[in-house]
Amino acid sequence: MGKYDAELKTKPFKDYSEYMEYIFDAVNSCLDKYMDHIKSVYASGDGGYKSILYPDIEVASDACKVKIREFYSGESDTDASNLKHKDDEEAEEEPEEESLSEAEEEDDDNDELLSLLGDFSASSTTTDLSTPEDDRGMSLAIEAEHVDVDDKIDFIAERADLTIEAGIDLPFYELCRKLKFEHFTTFCFACGILSSTQTDYASIFQIANENANLSAPTIEAAAKIYFGRRFSITRAYGDMSVCLEQLLPVLSLNVPGNMPFSTVVSPDKRVIDCLFGRNPEKLDENYTRFISMMYKGGEELNPVMANQGVLDAMEISYNDGVRIFYYYGDDGAGKRFFVKKFCEKNKLKAIAINCKKLFNYDYSFVERALWAVARECILTNSCCCLTDLTYRDEEKEKFFGYMDLAFAKLTESHVLVFAMSKLYIDFREVTKMAFTDLELPTPTTTERFECWKYFAEPYDLEDDIDLLEMSTKFIFTSGKVHDALVKAKSLSTMAQEKKISRGNLFKGCYAQMSSELSQKATRVEAKFGFEDIVMNESQRETISHAIEQMTYKKQVYENWDYTKKYPYGRGLTVLLFGAPGTGKSMMAQVIAHELNLELYRVDISKVVDKYVGETEKSLSMIFREAKKCNVVLFFDECDTIFAKRSDDGGSNQASANNKTALLLQEMEAYDGVCVLATNYKHNIDPAFFRRMKYIVEFQFPIPIRERCSGLLPYRRARRWRRTLT
Repeated sequence: MGKYDAELKTKPFKDYSEYMEYIFDAVNSCLDKYMDHIKSVYASGDGGYKSILYPDIEVASDACKVKIREFYSGESDTDASNLKHKDDEEAEEEPEEESLSEAEEEDDDNDELLSLLGDFSASSTTTDLSTPEDDRGMSLAIEAEHVDVDDKIDFIAERADLTIEAGIDLPFYELCRKLKFEHFTTFCFACGILSSTQTDYASIFQIANENANLSAPTIEAAAKIYFGRRFSITRAYGDMSVCLEQLLPVLSLNVPGNMPFSTVVSPDKRVIDCLFGRNPEKLDENYTRFISMMYKGGEELNPVMANQGVLDAMEISYNDGVRIFYYYGDDGAGKRFFVKKFCEKNKLKAIAINCKKLFNYDYSFVERALWAVARECILTNSCCCLTDLTYRDEEKEKFFGYMDLAFAKLTESHVLVFAMSKLYIDFREVTKMAFTDLELPTPTTTERFECWKYFAEPYDLEDDIDLLEMSTKFIFTSGKVHDALVKAKSLSTMAQEKKISRGNLFKGCYAQMSSELSQKATRVEAKFGFEDIVMNESQRETISHAIEQMTYKKQVYENWDYTKKYPYGRGLTVLLFGAPGTGKSMMAQVIAHELNLELYRVDISKVVDKYVGETEKSLSMIFREAKKCNVVLFFDECDTIFAKRSDDGGSNQASANNKTALLLQEMEAYDGVCVLATNYKHNIDPAFFRRMKYIVEFQFPIPIRERCSGLLPYRRARRWRRTLT
């Protein structure tokens, strides 16, 4: 049975190796014909091949014929048994030949010699003595010469489809089908693979390129081999142009501007590894600093416990043709999780780019890196996730330019794109392409409670831990709930505790504090309680009322449903003013201690920035991060940033006014505890006093002052001296 018989069309390939043998045979057959054509041209004196000798052409031609003979000699089992049966019959007839006379044997030898000489003169294909199997292979090859290369590729594709249905992977065919390669592109790609993987093809393509210094095929050389005698620039131009465009997404081609079809087709190691390597999903080692495989598939994902509507909205937009999605929300809100859920449903993988690292390089490097990422997505059937999207105001133009480049490079390769950031970025300033932006808000109290129950199930907790309290007290995303439990388990293990204690669970929660807040504020251990501070009864009563407001906050706003009447301003703001040493800073610790909350003192020197807008960003970040872990914010010497506003028209004063206005808004929207302390009450903007729920003046306690260090007799004596004078 021949290799291209119609009966084989309905049979899948045995394996990937057999499929590639057919692909390479399509190339070898065209090469063999082309070499014969070159020999005839050379013999007629029309060839002008520089640095190429006729023996080189003979060697290349013989190499092609050896490849063809090897392919066609490997027949099916039926053909092999027929050959074996024929050999057995010839062996049985040998005794009869022994009875011939010596003269007859001599005549037979002469006839055989003449026959061999005649065959040699009649055909240029016989180059050496061959076995019966080789003769059989060459005869089948001659029979298959009438099969056109396009028909061969169609024949191979039909069998490849059956092979894929049978569950056998064919990476080369799947890649060509994904990129919708035309026949000539597939042929040219196969030529490049042969030149990159088999050294004995170097001499063959040197002849095809008519250049002894070029051992890999060019697009023009591949076209001459493919079309043979039918080649002409008008016939082949369209195919060569399409081939160049289709190969660009997966091959790093150096395209000359004035002679594009002289581009050399030579697949690099990454492409060869993907098609034939043991680890085809290993990412390009040149860019592993910036890219990573975020989702490979096959892993078990947690159920969706919050923001289910976001996943539904993404599916709707995807079905409408949107291919750029933008997620923004707090750390642990589920940006990566929802991408994995989408990939799980659509049988995709996900590759992540750390844009914060990549966008620090120059434009040309970023462009090459984005092309490499797009290729990785094609080779591994992945979507692309642009993570760590952040920029300073002075870098906005550069950042937006890189984002536009990223969207363009990825979408032109038909790669699905997910962009992720913590804060909202208006991508309408970046691209005109259609995109869908989706916010991942912090889960509600009910959703947080479900997260705590789900993630706490594998852990053994102490009986005094109330998960409803944890979900109310800490405004966490699902990711931070999981991380808090992991941290608490680690702390309990180090403390040799069998169960997770309440104290360690709180420590695990506070460990989720953003590093950004830790850079702008300092944690202060609240050691002092009401019994440790000396103060007047009126002061103590006022502070007690403030603490009770936060203690019964849930009862009033949630159980009594006062949230509708107070949509904002539900937090506690306390202003402490007075002379130095009267106990203002100590009172901040007392409030945090009584409420069992962490205390963070804002470092004013780290908040104020010389760049326009950076101070406002830092202040917004402080309130935003403090809200998540429900900590007490303490602004000591607050008059430096809560200064009075004025309208003198100067740029510095306008910037100060903006900071003051922003602080007013943030304090009013903050649901936690904010304590302010100052020695100069008159320097604070009057608008702050309206927003302060409790204003407490700290004075020196009169009984202590009169009783200690003899101050009262000294002052009386001074008063008498003034009277006498």
